[in-house]
Amino acid sequence: MSSFEEISRPVIFEYNHAKFNYWGKGSSFLIATSKNYYWVTAAHVLANIGGNPKSLRIFPSDNSKISLPFNEQYTINKGSTDDDDHKDIFMLRIDLTDFDSSGDAPLIAQDIEQGILPAEQLEPDDELWVIGYPSESNFIDYDNREIKNTRSVLRAIYQGRSISDHCHKLIIDSSIKLESYDGLSGCPVFHMKQLNSNEQAKTLLVGMLLRGTALSGIVHFVSSSVIVNIINSTENSA
Repeated sequence: MSSFEEISRPVIFEYNHAKFNYWGKGSSFLIATSKNYYWVTAAHVLANIGGNPKSLRIFPSDNSKISLPFNEQYTINKGSTDDDDHKDIFMLRIDLTDFDSSGDAPLIAQDIEQGILPAEQLEPDDELWVIGYPSESNFIDYDNREIKNTRSVLRAIYQGRSISDHCHKLIIDSSIKLESYDGLSGCPVFHMKQLNSNEQAKTLLVGMLLRGTALSGIVHFVSSSVIVNIINSTENSA
């Protein structure tokens, strides 16, 4: 497994229950600048299941047992128009001071200063990779009283711009056949690109998945440029 796949994290909440301490569904991912690290998902992932950000338990990598601490929250205020898909973003800044003192595993994140490509620069038929946690792949381990989240890596083909501002379309073209794309919202979309002939292809973040249907195979995603603009705005004003 490539380590960059661990950038994609399942959305998990902790709660008091007699049998299971954790619950949730949906996908997310970790990104970084030279100043900060951030956790990103689609805002509707939390809203649709009534999840409280304070109860989130996001782990920095697959082998971690200690969830990430956060110290700031970012969203985009939606207007009254229907064309607000690109504002469906929810971000939390990781408390690096707290993590440095208590973290138990490496913090694996996509460097958005070196590893990003705005979706606007993609060409039709470019190969993409969707990495997330479809709900139908999760299962309950009754013996250990745990919910197991299984990550899927799905090949996709870029189709072009969506009708919504800053959003784009792809079609899933993968050997992994899913009955539903439920749970994939909020996951990262990558493109592998060779920047020069002397280097291996780089893994570039091009966007975040918003919605789609397995029946059509069509998925809509927001460009990574929107995420970068949010971060630049917050860091430049700090």
